[in-house]
Amino acid sequence: MPLNIFVVTDTHYFENSLGASGEAYEKRSRTDQKCIAETGAILDAAFEKMAQDKETEIIIIPGDLVYRGETASHEGFIKKLRRLQEQGKRIYIVTARHDYSGNPCGFVGDKMIPVDGMPREKLRETYYDFGFSQAISEHRETLSYVAQLSDKIRLLAINCDGDCGSFKGLWEDQMEWIKEQIRKAHEDGCYIFAMMHYPLLPGSPVLRLIEDAKITDWEKRADELADCGLDLIFTGHMHMQSLTERVSSAGNKITDICTGSIVGCPCAYRKVTFNENGTAKIASFTVEDFDWDKGGKTAEEYFIWRFDRMITDAIDGMAYDFAAFTRFFGGPEKNKKLKIPVTVAGRILQKLTVGGVGRMMCFKVDKSIRGRLLKDVCVELVRNVFVGDEPYVEGTPMYEAVTKLLSRLRPIVSRLEKKLGAKNEMFADIPAFVASVIGDDRQMDYNAEIEINYGR
Repeated sequence: MPLNIFVVTDTHYFENSLGASGEAYEKRSRTDQKCIAETGAILDAAFEKMAQDKETEIIIIPGDLVYRGETASHEGFIKKLRRLQEQGKRIYIVTARHDYSGNPCGFVGDKMIPVDGMPREKLRETYYDFGFSQAISEHRETLSYVAQLSDKIRLLAINCDGDCGSFKGLWEDQMEWIKEQIRKAHEDGCYIFAMMHYPLLPGSPVLRLIEDAKITDWEKRADELADCGLDLIFTGHMHMQSLTERVSSAGNKITDICTGSIVGCPCAYRKVTFNENGTAKIASFTVEDFDWDKGGKTAEEYFIWRFDRMITDAIDGMAYDFAAFTRFFGGPEKNKKLKIPVTVAGRILQKLTVGGVGRMMCFKVDKSIRGRLLKDVCVELVRNVFVGDEPYVEGTPMYEAVTKLLSRLRPIVSRLEKKLGAKNEMFADIPAFVASVIGDDRQMDYNAEIEINYGR
């Protein structure tokens, strides 16, 4: 019989009774992909859909269960999980850094009010009924465990908090325990897959440049896991939809399926079917509606509006508020040498269209995109990376326009390839790198059917 599971991640539940309105909240929400005040309503809508699916009993949640570790948020979230249990669902979680992170607070008026926070050492006890109580093996030091989901399938729940600081990865003794659990599963004739909060593999080539976008020593750990027989892992953290594969030097493949935050654009979750023919079918769904004043917008429009506002504010900051823009990069003092070029670039983005770029660089732009502001295109390209299935592949007007622009800039691009490519091989072919960011020929970030070792 096939086994079905739901994958939900980065729920970031916030207990609104702590305070979720006013100037302080609005200031915070404009810099956040997540819809925080709306989390309860969004989760209620998503969980109701899952409860209606009687063929799927199992739900896995790989971390960042609440907003900032507020005790009241944990208590409220557990009430929602218990309602799912009462409707026949089996729930398995791992915790992550937001579940005990510092500075838990509520938002009241123009102030952030400190509130009681959950210490990390209490998380296992608090979530004991959601994975830990069913564990057939645990690595207690790291809050990791293994659970038997069916006669032939096991779940390896990996916590990658590391040192709760700069190291976010797997300790050597934890890795030895993981390898032993994979070996035991295979000896017992069981297929084993994993979940972990941080991505094992960067979900987009550009994310290789961002330290926080994957675990520490990701290449080493990915190859180790693949070579000891793990071929599938579900992750979160990046709030993006992606399916990424890596083959070790020994020829073993591992697939990382990262799922977007359920409370941030695109507000997605997945249903996975493990088939005895050796395949896993992945289907993605988004929250279609939820009980909230969305200002006349559909749920999809509301989520896009929230995401786009965050990126638009950053671009506007380039032009008009350098201090606000540089808060993402260490502040204005650290970046003061960049103020003039960033401001000039920001103001150009405010008015320049794609057609205007074509006229300046002497190439033709398809009329369907000619009038689009470069600013709006930048916002969309960033959003597409998170939403997944990036659409601008060869043959589309946007792909052709970007290709022509890079061709016109070839002398500059060549110099950059020599300079940057020597430090990072990704930049040895900048046009190919850009193409990989704006377009995805596979279109597998949402729905896919992949081969796994199950049933072989």
